[in-house]
Amino acid sequence: MDQISSNKGKQLLLACVSLIYLFIIGGISVLSSLYTVSIPSKPLLTIALSLIGLLVISAMIYSRTHFITKFSCMLLLPCLLPTVLLNFHEWSLIVPLAVTCLLMFFFSGVAETPKTIFGTVYLLLYVLGSLGFFLAASLFSTKSISTTLESRVSNTGSYRYTLVNTEDSSGGSTKIEISPNDMDINFSVISFRAEGYERTVYIERPVQTEISLEWKTVSRQDVSNELNEISDEVIVDLPKETKTSLGYSEKADVYLRDLSDSTLKNLGVPDKTDVLYLNGEPCFRSYVAILEDYFSSSKRISSVF
Repeated sequence: MDQISSNKGKQLLLACVSLIYLFIIGGISVLSSLYTVSIPSKPLLTIALSLIGLLVISAMIYSRTHFITKFSCMLLLPCLLPTVLLNFHEWSLIVPLAVTCLLMFFFSGVAETPKTIFGTVYLLLYVLGSLGFFLAASLFSTKSISTTLESRVSNTGSYRYTLVNTEDSSGGSTKIEISPNDMDINFSVISFRAEGYERTVYIERPVQTEISLEWKTVSRQDVSNELNEISDEVIVDLPKETKTSLGYSEKADVYLRDLSDSTLKNLGVPDKTDVLYLNGEPCFRSYVAILEDYFSSSKRISSVF
């Protein structure tokens, strides 16, 4: 009796491995839709995913008749579809995951009739899903060609700029985008780069050849003085919640001159701030970005194409 209970306990434990793998596959699909996948070393990623796949398959074979294992194995393939579509060019990621999911589907303890039915449905799902995705991608794609010339992280590590040249039929353009650098998700073999937070701080037509960019660290007080010297009518577009906390109405104008240094500190502006200089002139101040909440998740632009 004790041996039977022990075997059931081991089977349940190993069945949970398949469930955990299902969550991993689903998590990668979700991250792929919200982030851009970056792979530092493709051979290393392939080896790592292959070894994990072997361990999961071994656990699955031992617990193949358990309900949790059957349930997990049947859902792996549809959960993998977004990863395949959104990272179609990353074979070092797709191949180990696809092989593992297929083997777990075919070797699971599910009866042959349900396997045949679900297998047919999944095949149609992949064919039609791929056709629809690439058709939509071709419709929304543009004829312009964008090239990233350089990307550098600020001195505090909180931001990064990207200098992009775009070639098109009207002479092209040069653009500088600022993104948060602390929202990426990094693992040893794979990284997920946050997208949709980019804020364009400079764009000029046609393509510019004389571009000099430099990050500097400037004190909060110096930035305040500099902005107030430009004009004492500088209005800060604070979020509604921040205005309320300071005693302003939602539609009231908040002037920078009325915000003390201690108030700025309480609003999250650090003592040292990042400033990006374009040809010697500031084009981005983290001071303003923090106050006006440039990179709020509510302002993120989501796009899979």
